[in-house]
Amino acid sequence: MTINYQLTNLDFLEYQLYSSSKSESHKKKRFRSRYIVFILYTLLGLYFAYKNENKSIGGIIASLGLLWFAFYPIYAKWNYKRHFKKHVEENYKNRINKPVEIDFDENYVNAKDFTSESKINGTELKELIETKNHFFIKLTTDLSLIVPKHSIENQTEFKKRVTELGAEYVDELNWKWK
Repeated sequence: MTINYQLTNLDFLEYQLYSSSKSESHKKKRFRSRYIVFILYTLLGLYFAYKNENKSIGGIIASLGLLWFAFYPIYAKWNYKRHFKKHVEENYKNRINKPVEIDFDENYVNAKDFTSESKINGTELKELIETKNHFFIKLTTDLSLIVPKHSIENQTEFKKRVTELGAEYVDELNWKWK
């Protein structure tokens, strides 16, 4: 089975967003940013409310903390996406719209792009992750091959072939960046 395709900015972006959403360090960072700022604003608001006779300043500051807590997920989603768009444009600019070929042998995956060729032993395939628009073939080294679904004629045969080589199938069809 041979697959030929070209990767776009959106393909790399979706992979970056997916990886970020599964990264424990990114999850912790977003969690800390949301709660620490909220707690700091609330404590600062309480301090000003009790320190001054005019409690409205404290209430305003505490309200800002509540607004931060409520709207931070929307802000973080936008900010991370903007960051990864810039990252893709800067770091993958030479790989955009270049031909990629993946060929499946009996025991190997041969990946070829305009700069290199790789022969990957089937035992090195860790996971086949399926999202709405892509397949990500994750290797044991945590590198991944990005395969847009529209480039695969028979997706059932593709999934079967990759899992036969030893990859564990991961269904992420409901995954969305949030």
